Amino acid sequence: MLYVRQPTQEEKEELERMLGQEIGRVSQRAHMVLLSSDRHSVPEIARLFHTSRVTVRLWMRRFDRHGPPGLYDEPRSGRPRKAGETVRDKLKNLVDQDPQGSGYLATFWTVAMLLAVLLTQAQVSLSASTLRNTLHQLGLRWRRPRLSMPQKTDPEKAAKQWRLAQAVVEATTDTAILYADESRIQLLPLLRAMWGWVGQQLRVPTPGSNDTRMLFGALNVRTGKWDYLVREHMRTEDFLVFLEHLLEVYPGPIVLIVDNYSSHTAKLVQTWLAEHTRLKLIYLPTHCSHLNPVEDIWLQLKNKIAANRLFASMKLLLDTVEAFFKEMTPEKALAFAGVEK
Repeated sequence: MLYVRQPTQEEKEELERMLGQEIGRVSQRAHMVLLSSDRHSVPEIARLFHTSRVTVRLWMRRFDRHGPPGLYDEPRSGRPRKAGETVRDKLKNLVDQDPQGSGYLATFWTVAMLLAVLLTQAQVSLSASTLRNTLHQLGLRWRRPRLSMPQKTDPEKAAKQWRLAQAVVEATTDTAILYADESRIQLLPLLRAMWGWVGQQLRVPTPGSNDTRMLFGALNVRTGKWDYLVREHMRTEDFLVFLEHLLEVYPGPIVLIVDNYSSHTAKLVQTWLAEHTRLKLIYLPTHCSHLNPVEDIWLQLKNKIAANRLFASMKLLLDTVEAFFKEMTPEKALAFAGVEK
């Protein structure tokens, strides 16, 4: 049997949009492709739309080669298109500019605004459908943007990275090279995507009242040894307790690499470090949490034990955390953290 290639998730979303929003024949073609991707045969689709099998195969092949844009009508011979190259170049420039530059009190372009600008600036009058088709042919789609974190760079990033590298290179063989970080666990379940039956959305119960604990963890990137401590808070005093714990675990010199969280840089910590010279604290550049391999261990922990699951008590949750870390061998810890021995 002949079927279209399986659409990507983005192509499927665009086909579903075309099905609901485009003019009849384009909407019908999108429907044909969606049905074929669901393994409906060409004869079935032809009967459903009262058309020939040749027509169905034509649009299937167009989709296979060009994706959703291939379902739009190609330019036909006849009078010159109003949306010629000059208009298309004008549109390309407009959509990349702020509408306020053209006198509009708006944060993004609409079809109506673009039509008005083309009329006043290029003396070109287009229909709304022609403009939409032209925008699609240019590779543009009407879709919701995604929020993202601002791109910030630590002005001292290079210097901090050099200090980190220097500390590691100069460390003696008996020095423990540790990365450390904190994470919060709570009774309120974390929600993650999962397989479920169509029409039966899983309901994850929530606790009557939430309860939280803080995990302080350190990974030895030379050996894969993992140590952690449970605390009720994430204050400077709790961080100092964790540092004392590391001094007990490691009898020799320690290089501890952490981020710039306030409890790590507090004056109380600096005073403590001056009195405990066996432990040297190195700070990662700000906005670079991805450089800390412990982040990936927290992710593994939460995805495996906390996703979509309500624990009856904090004790049970902490017991499960302990079981997870007992099962995490040094080799697994390094693999989770993406560290090569």
